[in-house]
Amino acid sequence: MEEVFNLRALIFGSMTMLVCLIVQASGAHIVTLKLKPIIGRYENAHQHYLAQLVFLASALILLAFHLLQIYIWGMALVWSGAESNPHRAMVFAGSTYTTVGFANDQLPFGWQLAPIIMATSGLFSFGWSTSVMFLLAQTLYPSQR
Repeated sequence: MEEVFNLRALIFGSMTMLVCLIVQASGAHIVTLKLKPIIGRYENAHQHYLAQLVFLASALILLAFHLLQIYIWGMALVWSGAESNPHRAMVFAGSTYTTVGFANDQLPFGWQLAPIIMATSGLFSFGWSTSVMFLLAQTLYPSQR
């Protein structure tokens, strides 16, 4: 039991998740505070196609922030010594963060808690991005509120 839920993996996962949530907050901040007003201005000016383009750009920006978080997890795995190959670390991080789970590689014994925290990090961040997109959609489609 102590090998699975060891303190090192818990601290590693918690600190990396904290960094990722700060990154996610930055992305949500940019999209919500910078692009939402632009969508509103275009909608009020009846420039619906431009509003749609900004909405789609917002989705791409949020995607970029998710990819950055996957990169952070992958590099953290390499830095911690849990995975020596950066490519495998990125594939594992992407598979776990998105909760798709296609990567078959397992982390070394004693690191089993890290992927659980990594998946939770992705769930939180994707939920946050979804709520941001709903907020933008309310601005994009004001008559649907």
